Amino acid sequence: MFMLLTASLAGAQDIPEARVVIPWRDFQTLYERGQAPQDKPPTAPRDYAISRVTYTGEVIGEAAVLKATFQIDVLKSEGWTTVPLLPTNVALREAKLGRTDAPIYLDDGFYRLITDKRGPLTVEVEFAVATFSSSGQQGFSFQMARSGATEVALSVPSEDLLDFEVAGAQRVTTTDRAGSRTMRALLPSTGNLSVSWQRSAADDAVTPSAVSEPRIYAEHQALVGVSEGLLQCNSTVYYSILQSGIEQLTVLLPSDVTVLEVEGQGIRDWSMVDQGNRARLTVDLNFEAKGAYTLSLDYERPLAEAASTVEVPIVQLLGVERVKGWVGIDARSNLEIDSGDVADARVVDVRELPAGILGQTDWPVLLGFKYRKASYNIPLSIRQHEEVDMLVTIIDRAEATTVVTPDGRRMTQVTWSVRNNRAQFLRLDLPDGAIPWSTFVGGRAVKPARAEDGRVMVPLARSQSAGGELSRFAVEMVYIEDGEPSEGGRTTFDGELPIADVPTTAVAWTIYVPDSAKVKKRTIEGSLRQVDWFTPIEVPVAGSIQAIQEVQQAANQTFSTEAMAAGVQPVRVTLPVDGQAMYFEKLLVLDERLNIGFTYKE
Repeated sequence: MFMLLTASLAGAQDIPEARVVIPWRDFQTLYERGQAPQDKPPTAPRDYAISRVTYTGEVIGEAAVLKATFQIDVLKSEGWTTVPLLPTNVALREAKLGRTDAPIYLDDGFYRLITDKRGPLTVEVEFAVATFSSSGQQGFSFQMARSGATEVALSVPSEDLLDFEVAGAQRVTTTDRAGSRTMRALLPSTGNLSVSWQRSAADDAVTPSAVSEPRIYAEHQALVGVSEGLLQCNSTVYYSILQSGIEQLTVLLPSDVTVLEVEGQGIRDWSMVDQGNRARLTVDLNFEAKGAYTLSLDYERPLAEAASTVEVPIVQLLGVERVKGWVGIDARSNLEIDSGDVADARVVDVRELPAGILGQTDWPVLLGFKYRKASYNIPLSIRQHEEVDMLVTIIDRAEATTVVTPDGRRMTQVTWSVRNNRAQFLRLDLPDGAIPWSTFVGGRAVKPARAEDGRVMVPLARSQSAGGELSRFAVEMVYIEDGEPSEGGRTTFDGELPIADVPTTAVAWTIYVPDSAKVKKRTIEGSLRQVDWFTPIEVPVAGSIQAIQEVQQAANQTFSTEAMAAGVQPVRVTLPVDGQAMYFEKLLVLDERLNIGFTYKE
């Protein structure tokens, strides 16, 4: 079977129709190819890849000053990508992305790069890490970001020959020059960079038994949050394990603390054994840890009621040759905290505390301490003060519109823009003789109640929280009042607005009088001032459409059929706006009368 195709060439009137005849199967093949979906490139399995990291530096005093060069490929097709670079127990000096400063932030114990760029990036980071020194051996250790290839070059000032040890290195070479020894090593991405050095065996013999024993150094960083009746503590321990690995870590804690969580790589199990006034925490690993290892503990200690003094829980690391510790204190309620007589520790400026402590709390860190002995003691004095009541409900803006009819009656619509955290009702003192016709809250019709003191009680919804702010919702009421008819063409307006029981930031009142009315300005008086236009008020915005919908849903649940069971649901009343507009406003209204009076002729 054959298929006949006819094509007309537009604009070529003198060219006859062109025809192409092809077999049906060939046409079908071409058609199916045109309908077949185009193959899309597969999504990358990772957002980024670190292909290579090079660490170069030298030892200066008690620190190793290093420069790390990261070769990063950003694979994510769109959006932002974060890349962990270095742990927060090192001191970052600067980070460069090309010639500009790299955007770096702290999260989950790491300095992280954030970028929206694509493809290959080169990031250069300068930092310092403290070295340990014990029994003739020096070194440092920290956790590395995982990469495809890792190379390290380190210069150590020394007149003696040195033996270097790099945990997990496949090849270590040394170059000896006068006054300096340089080590170069290639190692896989094990997650740890642990380097140590000591005098060469030719100059300082070391027995095999001494080399085989593990040597452990540690840095302890603790954050203690003081709240009413409770100390909430987090301890992060950075171990440096040299010469040989270990499969068990042991920590002593006060017996009156409750351990909530123990976190670390490869933890098989952990247990607590009470030993009188101390409790022994044993952490078993499912591998032999060597080099850098991080252990995190969450624990809490209850405080006696009206306690005026408390001691920071002492964390003692067993099997560690040397420990250096930092303690930060923050207050998580209205408590005043001072330090007592500190033993085996010293008070430091909180700005000296490691970023790992400062970066894990939103509360201000008030006190900082540093210690180098396991027998440290840090007492705290606590004073609790009486709380000051704060606003839980506020009206950001009240907008009122009043229309005066020819026979002197007045119809008023008031809309209050409310943010409510806890109040159950909005209490309104209506003008004398005012008759409410309709009330709506969050777009839902409600029936207000009458309090014993005569005020009208409008049930409120509760604002939803979004972005640290409470969302707003509208409370709307329409009421009518009788007025005096005009006498001899002269009319007196004497009106008031309802008084709310919560503060109002701004009140805007629009009053419509007949188009032919001539208002005598000298007769205008009242607690609001006449303006040509209303003052714009900046109101905090929480969420948007979603926040408004959540408030409306909450209002629907609050004012359900049960709340409306007492009567028929009110209808919405539309204000017949017509006439000449006059504008009045008042800023910051605190439980005071809102009235306006004037005289006009028609």
